[in-house]
Amino acid sequence: MLPRLIIRSLRHRPGRALLIVLTLIMGLSLEAALLTLAMDIGEKNERELTTFGSNILLLPKDAADPAASGLSLKSQGQIDQSQLSALDGPVDFPLAGYAPFVYSLADANGRQIVITGTDFERALKINPWWSVAGEIPAKGSHGAILGNEVAAKLGLKAGDSLTIKQGDTVSTLVVTGTLNSGGSEDSQVIMDLDQAQSISGMAGKVSVVEVSVLAGEGQNLDQVAASLDELVPGTRAKTVKQVAEAGQNLLGKINLLMGLVTALIIFISGLTVSASLANAVMERRREIGLMKSLGAEGRGIASVILGEALVLSIVAGPAGYLLGLVLAQAIGLSVFDTTVSFHLPVIPIVIISAAALTFVASLMPVRRALSIEPAVILRGE
Repeated sequence: MLPRLIIRSLRHRPGRALLIVLTLIMGLSLEAALLTLAMDIGEKNERELTTFGSNILLLPKDAADPAASGLSLKSQGQIDQSQLSALDGPVDFPLAGYAPFVYSLADANGRQIVITGTDFERALKINPWWSVAGEIPAKGSHGAILGNEVAAKLGLKAGDSLTIKQGDTVSTLVVTGTLNSGGSEDSQVIMDLDQAQSISGMAGKVSVVEVSVLAGEGQNLDQVAASLDELVPGTRAKTVKQVAEAGQNLLGKINLLMGLVTALIIFISGLTVSASLANAVMERRREIGLMKSLGAEGRGIASVILGEALVLSIVAGPAGYLLGLVLAQAIGLSVFDTTVSFHLPVIPIVIISAAALTFVASLMPVRRALSIEPAVILRGE
């Protein structure tokens, strides 16, 4: 009997049912879109945060704390390069990349300059903002790129030669290009790691290793640093707080914004659905009064109203999710210039939200229906 009452009630008032379904679809579609975007942004943000550069520094165990740039030459001790092979194997944290660096001081044209050696392929991967005008020196070559500041001071450009002196060792380098990084690298002469190790007498040693870890939500960089301490013996890992906090704060703010907007949308949708159901109860008060006069219990009347709301939520839930997925794609393409991936957890969340929303929105109409006095209503008062 209950299903038949629910179906008949919906058939007799199709306009009201359609209004409620459309209201639910609008609210649920926006919820689905924002949830999909929040999850997708969280995953993509982890990858995009690698453009911030390294967020962990591997230092010699006895080294002093580095400067803010992480490139202090006052650090003591060196890292055995062979130990870094552990980073090329499987690790229990999301490693985006790493790059070893070796630093030393040299004289060039009467000026003291910083000589830097690195693996250019690895360094460019974790420092994608480096802008090189010219060519990257080939591995094992005598080429070098000059930071734009040191290039201006020495008056050199691509194709020129640079003679540097370290103690009794004199080396001639060919300038293959210039670098604009906006950081300390602009005042350095950067060359292939093997070449710099040979010039500085640090064969098989490095000064520091920059490590880039995907700093997504729930990723504790301090725990990653502790894992690196064990993974690479003879080193100690130090997190770069600016980058770590930037990643975590950005995700936190995005999630908070999405949560507040979603809550507001659901609240407004709930008020609209509740008002529609309340009007439906007022329109049916004579019907409800008649049911009560014939012996219908309050539980039965409440079941009819709640059953109608549940049926409408079952229709609106999947439709709202599908429309939300389309909206998420549109927002992703227009705002973030990227497609949005499918996220399975959004489906049950939206469907459960639809059922919960209609249930809560039905409570006030049910209470109003139960307060109807049959005698008063049937007398036409």
